[in-house]
Amino acid sequence: MDGRTYWDPEIETRPWSETVAWQVEHLPAYVRRLQERSLLYRDRLTGVDAGAITSLEMLAELPTTEKDDLRRGQAAPGTPLLGLQQAAPTEDVVQVITSSGTTGGPVYFGLTAADLAAWRRSIATMFFTAGVRRGTTTALSTAMPLVAGGMPYADGIRETGTTLAWIGGQTTARMASAMDRLRVDTLVGTASFASFFAEKVTELLGRDASTLPVRTVIGGGEPGFGQPEIRSRIQELWGAERVSEVMGLGDVCSGVWGECEAGEGMHLTAGRHVLVELIDPATGEPRPWVEGGEGEAVYTTFTREATPVLRFRSRDHVVVTGTGCSCGRRTPRIRCIGRTDDMLIYKAMNVFPSSIRDIAVAEGGALIDDVVRVRKAAANQVRFDDPIPVELQTRFSVAPGVLADLAARIEERVRQELRVRVAVEAYPPGTFDRGMYKNALTYVAAHRPEAAPLPS
Repeated sequence: MDGRTYWDPEIETRPWSETVAWQVEHLPAYVRRLQERSLLYRDRLTGVDAGAITSLEMLAELPTTEKDDLRRGQAAPGTPLLGLQQAAPTEDVVQVITSSGTTGGPVYFGLTAADLAAWRRSIATMFFTAGVRRGTTTALSTAMPLVAGGMPYADGIRETGTTLAWIGGQTTARMASAMDRLRVDTLVGTASFASFFAEKVTELLGRDASTLPVRTVIGGGEPGFGQPEIRSRIQELWGAERVSEVMGLGDVCSGVWGECEAGEGMHLTAGRHVLVELIDPATGEPRPWVEGGEGEAVYTTFTREATPVLRFRSRDHVVVTGTGCSCGRRTPRIRCIGRTDDMLIYKAMNVFPSSIRDIAVAEGGALIDDVVRVRKAAANQVRFDDPIPVELQTRFSVAPGVLADLAARIEERVRQELRVRVAVEAYPPGTFDRGMYKNALTYVAAHRPEAAPLPS
């Protein structure tokens, strides 16, 4: 262990207002660079006086960027390698990464040497905040190097000084064996993978996963790690002392938010290179960073050279859990509660699928699996006039009476807490593919499973 308390103390412990003021100082030169070097932003920022962008209020008057803007820019004929967004010569791009493509076709992003150094520092700050330390062995479960959680994560994890064991991409048996043989004490993966893998390790090694040295589990890439019941379950399965959530996105940086030892939300850890706004997802109006506040996170990568974004709408709906912390960090803390474009409408009420999932998991406890699905009549269905169909599967066989009672309790608790109605259907173990990697715990399914629901 190297005895460090923070990875980037200047940014992490400086008063938030001072950090924002420092970030704003970079905006005029950044906007001017976009106008000069990016075909996408040259057109979008026509007539904008870059020198006048000297406050968050002025920044908020600039247009936002959507994922589809980037996607269309890469599909346009005769564009640079990385589309209209690209703002550096292709020969200066040293690495290409891609989005997962789970909500549309993949988008490719580039890093110059300076971008790569910035990412390593930001991602290292995120993982250090989340508990990765020199003198530990950290297993990375991502299978694909090209995605944001692949090579970038590996680079950032190595930067902390830990011993990296990149076990992803092998068979589950080989991964379990590597965890045992290399005495891994820190595991990085999605929430669904952490739960799935613990059970597989127990099955393959013939002893509980909790007998392995894993004491820190770090996860992101999907909802789940912020939900107390899921955190407790993962902690118990691995015998872990700490479960920390992290979050980033390839459009911005693979490491933007990381949870400290206090376990009360993710701190902004990429403030040296990323400015984040909070907006009303419906109106676009700014919202303040105050405890209990919520809105959509919007990002500006004010130092990124290859594929910068200006006011990028993440569609991540976040809740501010605090603006100070016992750990000494002074950046805002958040939980991500869902994507604004995943929101459902039951009659006149809005609801996130993840909120339904959280209640189901809390009420079901060890009886149900973490995978809870909302079934739609069509993939683009948003509105429901009848109770929303919710599919879950049990972890083991149960008596019909027990299942009927559980379904009724979940339906009633959802009605009371969210003011919407759901119709719970439970299926036997193994009906749903839980997935080993990025498989959201709450997602939509346009069709019923082939298996019939358990009797109720």
